[in-house]
Amino acid sequence: MSRYRGLLLIGLVCAGLWGAGRFLQEAVSRRDTSARDGARLLDQVMQRVRLSYVDEVEEDRLWQLAMRGLIGELGDPNSAYLPPERRARLERAVTNSYPGVGLQVDLLDGWVTVVMARLGSPAERAGLLAGDRLTAIDGRSTKGWTIAEAGNALRGPAGTSVRVQVERGSAASMSVTLERAEIRVSTVARAMVLEGGLGYLALTAFSDSTDRELVRTVDSLRTAGARALILDLRGNPGGLLLQGVRVADLFLDPAQRIVQITGRSAGVNATYVDSTAQRWPDLPMTVLVNPLTASAAEIVAGALQDHDRALVLGLPTYGKGSAQGIYELEDGAALSLTNARWVTPIGRSIEYAPVDEERLAEADSARPRFRTDAGRTILGGGGIVPDVTMGDTAALGAERRFLAALGTQGGAWRTVVREVAAQLVREGAAWDSLVRGAPAWRERVIAAGRRARLTIAPDLIDEASALIDRTIALEVVRTAFGAPYVARWAVRNDPLVQRATSVLRRARTIGDVFAAE
Repeated sequence: MSRYRGLLLIGLVCAGLWGAGRFLQEAVSRRDTSARDGARLLDQVMQRVRLSYVDEVEEDRLWQLAMRGLIGELGDPNSAYLPPERRARLERAVTNSYPGVGLQVDLLDGWVTVVMARLGSPAERAGLLAGDRLTAIDGRSTKGWTIAEAGNALRGPAGTSVRVQVERGSAASMSVTLERAEIRVSTVARAMVLEGGLGYLALTAFSDSTDRELVRTVDSLRTAGARALILDLRGNPGGLLLQGVRVADLFLDPAQRIVQITGRSAGVNATYVDSTAQRWPDLPMTVLVNPLTASAAEIVAGALQDHDRALVLGLPTYGKGSAQGIYELEDGAALSLTNARWVTPIGRSIEYAPVDEERLAEADSARPRFRTDAGRTILGGGGIVPDVTMGDTAALGAERRFLAALGTQGGAWRTVVREVAAQLVREGAAWDSLVRGAPAWRERVIAAGRRARLTIAPDLIDEASALIDRTIALEVVRTAFGAPYVARWAVRNDPLVQRATSVLRRARTIGDVFAAE
């Protein structure tokens, strides 16, 4: 009987396997049928639009629209179809480089004017100076151009040439031919040692060289006498995830977790931990953030906050807690697709789901609580919530609305500000007045703007008064003392930097900074 039971068991197993195989085959068949039906339906819609839509649309254009529609319907702002030119821009952003001549320009009296020639660039080697007026580019007059038009004309493939006509003061106009090259831009925007031995460093992005640039800069600040550090990540949109990991690694101890990444595909799942000893273990530190701090910048701020390595000040960050894979397509295009999300070392999700204005207060009170390594309570629920909240989100919004309202009047606005600043300097504007930022200066600029026929709504001017005052003061400093003093004045008179300075002045150890909470 046992022999028959064995045969029966084998038969049942075989039948089960056959049944499972049959089920899988049918499931795959249904999926294939569904895919074929979907493709057939899409093709029918495409052909009907191509043949019957009231306006003629090229078939290539229809496929582009279909791809964008598919990705757009995912409801994910970070996933996108990247045509070849947009993919190229993304790759340049990752390396923080662009092909051009190395000029930073602005508009002055309606003309394209040099603000700065980057050190070592084709423009710097050719002797172009701040204040030079570029009256023509490749034979075309620049009178009335926008900054974007000037940038497009100056940029081009490395190795190609561009001819600029230059006016410098009362000297005769000269023609200069520049050979374009690949221009690398440092992600360290500003670095200086403030009073009391406090180092200040602002990072604008996380490119493929950010960790090396940061090491060189902090080492240099230490050599110059910095005993503490303010790391400014405000406005930093992020960039390369691995660069965020490497920057955090510089400030943490071995085996401390930096970020955990999870997705549907096992290939993207990873937990990043610190692999090296701290480079500056005795450096008290604060980190500055705002709603424009995102992505890799949030990884750094979150890791340093979770491990009690730095006090975070400012406003809650953007909340981009997702990673995108770049998948190559035909003809040089690519698909940027969200394939993972990340959390901070203690498990806080960085991804933030926006809520309407009426629910903001409720959302803040409902945020989950977490404990740092040292037992401090910090908030989760999306983004990085600072230890010390300081700033005005309404003011940030008002400033953005004001700048948007300027639109094409931006060049004329800057000309008006420069003219009033020059008048103030001739009148002997005092340094003390600069620090305070006199409202009377604003009235003079607004009056001059009206004479120049600028159209800006009065309520926007009132809302953005702080921005206008700051812009005028910076231009007075530039006119009176030169460009090198502008960055230092801006940093020294930044309210959040001043708060960070008051924290670090009293700090002798890393732990001392948390006494300010």
